[in-house]
Amino acid sequence: MVLIRLTGMDLKCFNRQHLRHLRSGFCPVLFWVPFLLLFNSCTPEMFKGLKKTDSVVTVEKIKIFHPVLNGSLVYKTSVSFRDKEFSSLTYVNSINDSVFKIVLLTTFGNTLLEAEISREKFTVNNVISYLDRRPLLKIFEKDWRLLLAGNLSPEIPLAFPPGSGELVFDYKQKRTNHLYHYNLDKKSVVQAESFSGKNRKVIVMVNSYRDSQPESFTIEHPSLHLKMNMTLLKKVNNDPAE
Repeated sequence: MVLIRLTGMDLKCFNRQHLRHLRSGFCPVLFWVPFLLLFNSCTPEMFKGLKKTDSVVTVEKIKIFHPVLNGSLVYKTSVSFRDKEFSSLTYVNSINDSVFKIVLLTTFGNTLLEAEISREKFTVNNVISYLDRRPLLKIFEKDWRLLLAGNLSPEIPLAFPPGSGELVFDYKQKRTNHLYHYNLDKKSVVQAESFSGKNRKVIVMVNSYRDSQPESFTIEHPSLHLKMNMTLLKKVNNDPAE
């Protein structure tokens, strides 16, 4: 419920001599009521009453990927979009602690997309023509920023109080919330979610880890009917795109 306190000046809006303001739509209280109701209805209960946590501990807890400065992680990637499916390879290489290189290849080794992502920017170095579309590249960037927030974000997230064997950390940007479910027994992130208002846009499920790196995980966009399954194949010493 939204409570609104009316001042003496606001009450004048309801006086007959000010009915013209109501007709013209300039009553300040009535003007803001729809927006206050909308804001209140778009704030999920799970995001209320959060508190800040220790920055050093938090960063380590929500890291899904850890830097591999002497090699790349190679993932078999299966993509399903509506009734279509295809396979590819994804190479993830950390140039340093806060810059990652991501290369998407065909199963025959041809480069589909090569990009670098850091705190400040997302740079596409090479991309095949049919993927060179701003909406597609934006999805790719947002997915990897969700996966790498523990490495790239300078912000201190909010946290849900401990309970049910997990901590939930939240990176909030305007109406966007990135949630990270940290399992206290496994000592790792098992799920990440991206919300726009009340709508859950992206779901990441981390099924297993190998040597502190995600071994098997999925990225799903429910509204787009898009899902990617990533399975770690191996670690290589040299980036194939160089």
